[in-house]
Amino acid sequence: MTPGRTRAWGVVLATGTAITYGLIRYFAPPAPEEVSLTSARQDNEIRQVEMRVYDTLGKPNLVLVSPRITSPRRSDEYLIATPLFDVVSAAGARWKGQSRIGRLDVGKNRLWLEDKVRLDGLQPPRDPLVVTSERMEFRMDERLALSDEAAEIRSPGRQVNGTGLRVDLKNDRFALKTVEGVYASKPRP
Repeated sequence: MTPGRTRAWGVVLATGTAITYGLIRYFAPPAPEEVSLTSARQDNEIRQVEMRVYDTLGKPNLVLVSPRITSPRRSDEYLIATPLFDVVSAAGARWKGQSRIGRLDVGKNRLWLEDKVRLDGLQPPRDPLVVTSERMEFRMDERLALSDEAAEIRSPGRQVNGTGLRVDLKNDRFALKTVEGVYASKPRP
């Protein structure tokens, strides 16, 4: 191969590489946005956390998973990025929860969830249930979820909206202070 052809092929390969890289960058999905947990100083950081919280009898109250937990020095409060948690009721129903931001106060056994809070409940043979709100407080000892924000409870054929949510995850009971609902009965066979 002559030096002229070598340079020509080099230019073609470099151009092809640049175009390919540009197309990959253009069509790539956007990077996930980083959630700002707080503007306060955070001295401690733990990555890839799986925390288990037990009651006084040694039974699990909560399993909490997060890619990142931070806290200021000498504090019982932890800021949690995208918390995922799992709770089991007395009847064996599984409750899986998630939100974008969380705050855990170990001294008070409280978990506050914010920004797209969602609880998914499943206890066969019952229909799956989804509870959503923007903010929710979870009392770990009592397995109680509370919210003064607007909330929605959905299951197949049913939808209830309201405020003043109280979900007893231990006994699978729900209460809303104000209620607006839609119920579509299932067709009988």
